[in-house]
Amino acid sequence: MVFFGLLRRLSWLLGRQRNLVRRLGALALVVMGVHAAADVLDDIAADVLDAVDLFVDDGVASLLGWLSARDVVAPDAAVRAIEACGSTVDLAEKQWLAVRLALFVELMLDALLFDLCWGTRPAAGASRRDELRATTRELRDSLRAIDVERLATPWVLATFSVAGAFLAATACEQLFTSMLSGLLPDVLVVGNIGAAVAVVVVALLVVRFVPDLLHGAVVRAHARGERRREALAARRQQRPTRIPAVGRVTDEVRRVLRGGWLLLALAVAVEGLRGLDVAPLLERLQATP
Repeated sequence: MVFFGLLRRLSWLLGRQRNLVRRLGALALVVMGVHAAADVLDDIAADVLDAVDLFVDDGVASLLGWLSARDVVAPDAAVRAIEACGSTVDLAEKQWLAVRLALFVELMLDALLFDLCWGTRPAAGASRRDELRATTRELRDSLRAIDVERLATPWVLATFSVAGAFLAATACEQLFTSMLSGLLPDVLVVGNIGAAVAVVVVALLVVRFVPDLLHGAVVRAHARGERRREALAARRQQRPTRIPAVGRVTDEVRRVLRGGWLLLALAVAVEGLRGLDVAPLLERLQATP
C-alpha cells in the first residue's frame, strides 16, 4: 500500500508539471536521435579529413615541384619534404580527429536544437476541442511567413525524435527480453514479445511527445523569425541604403534563408535514422517456428 501511495503521489506531481515533462521527454528523444547519428557523423568527419589531407598534400607537392623546377629547392630535398608532409597525419591520427570532430558536431547540434525543442507548448483549453482550435490557429499564424527554419524544423526534429524513440525502444526490448528470459526460460516467443514491446514503446513515445514537440518548435521558429525581421528593419532604418528597394529585397532574402544549417542537420538525421536498420526489429515480430 505504501508503494502504491508513493506511486500515486509521484503521478500527481508529474501531472501538475506535465508541460515540463513534455519538454524534457521531447528533448531527450531529440538528443538520443542526434546520438544515434554518431556513426554517420564519424564517417562524414573522416571523409572531410581525408579530403583536406589530400588537398594539403597535393598543394605541398605542387609547390615543391614548382620550386624544384626553378632550382629554388634541390630535387632530393623536395622529395623528402613531400614524403614528410604526406606522413605527417597517418590513418590512426585521422581516426582520432574524426571521432572528436564528430563529438563536437554532435554537441553543437544538441545546443543549436535546444531552443527549438524547448519551444512553447499549447495552453490547456476548456476542452480538447478548444485546445485543438487554439493549436491550429497558432500553427496557421506561424506558417504565414515562410523561411528555411520554419520549413525544415518540423522535419529535422521529427526525424531525430523518431530515431531516438527507436533507440530507446531497442534498449527497452533488450531489458525486457533479458528479464522475461530469466523468468520464463522455456518460452520460445520471448524474443517476439520483446520486439512487440519495442514497437509499442516507439508508438507511445512518438504519439505522446512528438506532436507537442513539433507544435512548440514551429511556434518558436515563428517567434525567432519575427524577431529577425524586426532586427533587419531596425538596422535598415539606422543605416539606410541608397536604393531602399534593394535593401528590402536583400533583407528579405536573408530572412528567408535563415536557418539554412537545418538542411545539413536534416541530412544527418535521415542518415542516422536509416543507419538504425529497423528491419531486424520487424523480423523479430514474426512467430517462432
